[in-house]
Amino acid sequence: MRRISAIMIFELKRMFQKPQSYLLMFGMPILFTFIFGALFSGETEAKPSIAVVDGDQSTLSRALINELKSKDILDMSIENASDASAKFEDQKVTGYIRIDEEFEKQVLENEIPKVIFIHSPSFDGAQMIEQVINDSMIKLKIIATASSAYEDITGDSWQGVQDKITSELATSSGIKNVAVTKSQELTTMNNMTARSAGFTIMFVMITMLISTGVFLEARQTGVWYRLMSTPTSKKELLIGYLLAFFLIGWIQFGVLMTVSKFVFHVNWGNLLGNIVLVSSLLLCTIGLGLFIAGFVKTSEQQSVFGNLFIVSTCMLGGVYWPLEIMPNVMQQIAKFVPQYWGLEGFAELSARGGTVVDVLAPSGVLLAITFVFLIVGMNKIRFE
Repeated sequence: MRRISAIMIFELKRMFQKPQSYLLMFGMPILFTFIFGALFSGETEAKPSIAVVDGDQSTLSRALINELKSKDILDMSIENASDASAKFEDQKVTGYIRIDEEFEKQVLENEIPKVIFIHSPSFDGAQMIEQVINDSMIKLKIIATASSAYEDITGDSWQGVQDKITSELATSSGIKNVAVTKSQELTTMNNMTARSAGFTIMFVMITMLISTGVFLEARQTGVWYRLMSTPTSKKELLIGYLLAFFLIGWIQFGVLMTVSKFVFHVNWGNLLGNIVLVSSLLLCTIGLGLFIAGFVKTSEQQSVFGNLFIVSTCMLGGVYWPLEIMPNVMQQIAKFVPQYWGLEGFAELSARGGTVVDVLAPSGVLLAITFVFLIVGMNKIRFE
């Protein structure tokens, strides 16, 4: 175990001692995500499109809708329940607000009215809209309750009644915030999330390609033969290198996912699901690197052919643009590349609110591809 750890630590140091490694591993993915995700999406400055379903059709429900419109921060439309649900599933609206029956009755009786805001888990403006709805409802209830109290002539001053109602309602929330979980209808990620996931996959694959090239480089320089002359077995050497590649990939993935979460507000979804999916994707990428190494003679050849393969399959797999804009034939061919299954897994977690169970299928496909790559690659590579 000590020899395996020594090889692993040596390879980690070798990778991170190079200044250009940081640019390739972290700088370029963030830059590409910003360019393709933010500048070309047009999503950052647009108002969220929200549908409103008025199931009460009362004076107070219409007053609430008018109050929300007056905020001028939402692109609102009035829809019936079926149309609002259909538009949400087709991603034509960011979410929808549902005002249920007996809304006016509940307001007048000082009960918590039924108002539900439905949105996807990747929508990062949900809290802002929830606050707007809550503020509007507080104002509405103050007016309704104060008017009722004044009408009944309670004996308290108008100002006293208003202060009492405001104090009471400010501490309560009448909003039920529902983030849709595991919705098969939400088939795609938003542009920023998709581009962040795609370019993270792409640059991790490039990094893994460079890392696995150490086998060819070691054979070219004679390092492998010197290592084989030591008490270290071939099995220990392979395990040490493979663990190093795996950790390098996880460090890169971890940093990029953390940065994109706080800088681009990307929602990556379930943590355990991401661990399973990313681990499967890294193993597949390592297998791909060894597969390519088995068919070339030098690390330079591996870099040329490997980068050509990665860039072309990234285009095919939906890294640069949504798969939906491609012809149906190309969409079917895309299912044979690892990037497609990686993005499909991230879509399950971030857009559909899935859990680890929901990424077992894409992870299983990635592991199957890994098995093929490793079997062929390890049989083709000649170390002696």
